[in-house]
Amino acid sequence: MKQTGCQEYQKVLSYFYDLVKDGTLTWGSKLPTERKIAEQLGIGRNSAREAICVLHGMGVVERKQGSGNYVAENIGQSFGSMIQMLLLLNGVTKSEICEFRRAMEKMAGNLLLKNGIDEKIKQKLSDLLHTMAELTGEPLAKKDKEFHDTLVFATKNNLLITIMQAVSIVYTECVEYDSKDCLLASHTRIYETLIKGDEKAFNTAIDFHYDLIERRM
Repeated sequence: MKQTGCQEYQKVLSYFYDLVKDGTLTWGSKLPTERKIAEQLGIGRNSAREAICVLHGMGVVERKQGSGNYVAENIGQSFGSMIQMLLLLNGVTKSEICEFRRAMEKMAGNLLLKNGIDEKIKQKLSDLLHTMAELTGEPLAKKDKEFHDTLVFATKNNLLITIMQAVSIVYTECVEYDSKDCLLASHTRIYETLIKGDEKAFNTAIDFHYDLIERRM
């Protein structure tokens, strides 16, 4: 029985899913050609092309002129754009975004305290605090983001990292940097409680930080 276009499209998506799952495809990997996909799956080339176009629109696949299609290396950014649109469509408030970040950063910190914090991470956080003390405006905002990203990346939890990176695109737009001293104090408090290994104090420091952010929204 002849497959419908929808069935063929789903077949291509399942094919890519399996290639990623078994490790054949990873960040930056080149995709098989449309002809090869069509031959392997027994479908029309148009269906293979349409599926790739959809993946491209989702930001999962990127085209390189004269070279072919590749698994995108900036999927997190594309995912972030989709999350941003969903948040806008669903009427998610800045306060709700902040509440989500608060919970996720507590989780990140608690994972670090449970599994141990690498000395390089401690040093990087310390260096960032010293740098932030000398900055204002957009440069300060970038270092603020780097501080929080460092905490999350240090967990090595890919799901947590992906979600937090996506949400951070929207979250950054919610933050005001007009109270540098308070902001720096809250980051210092987060850092010091991590170094001491005090989970309760860390969670309190995170609450202090996000209470500060919410008051300025």
